[in-house]
Amino acid sequence: MDLLSTAVVDITTLVSACHALLSEPVADDLAMKPKLRKRLRREIKRGTVAYIDTLARARRGVVDAALLAACRVAAEQHMARALGHQELLSRVLFSQPGALKGVAAARQDLWRLAHMAIYLRLGVAALRDSGAWADVEPEMKAAASLRRRLRKALIAYARATLRVGGAEAGAIGVAREAAWAEIGKRGATDAQRLSDIEAGGDPMHTVIQVGVRKPLRDLALDWRSH
Repeated sequence: MDLLSTAVVDITTLVSACHALLSEPVADDLAMKPKLRKRLRREIKRGTVAYIDTLARARRGVVDAALLAACRVAAEQHMARALGHQELLSRVLFSQPGALKGVAAARQDLWRLAHMAIYLRLGVAALRDSGAWADVEPEMKAAASLRRRLRKALIAYARATLRVGGAEAGAIGVAREAAWAEIGKRGATDAQRLSDIEAGGDPMHTVIQVGVRKPLRDLALDWRSH
């Protein structure tokens, strides 16, 4: 499994654990006080957002072992109590019927958003190296704006799934709407602008076109059709 997929599995596992804590225990030995459940859920929510924020803000062009470790450390810093209950949380998660329902769709959505954020960094780096920036200020603003919108979309998606309903079908739709609201038409315009700049330089440079503009267009079409 590539490390981006590993990161997405981490995120959706945190979301699923958060929702499993809302369910009634199916066995006496999995019972815990409501106050503890509430505290654990609060920690996991904060940890999930910290994980995504670290992933989206990274300057690396790819998700490597160092970035994955940094994401996990960022999350763990908000989950001291949850870390002390890892074994119990694992048992709670895998004992709750339907706790992982809809997780596959959420993982795919998060992977697509994170994949575009990564390719945006790679494409901008390639443009800088090629000297294809005709007017630095507007182009840098477009890149910064799109990078910020993708980061906010990732966080908005995760926060939506962290609410009651988890990764079930209805909640997935709400999460997609929340994520797309952060990207919006401006995000699509920024992606097109950067792709045009890329096309106007070396025709061999198609990172933004293939890794950002087209996937963003496909994402909009896919999400609107469901």
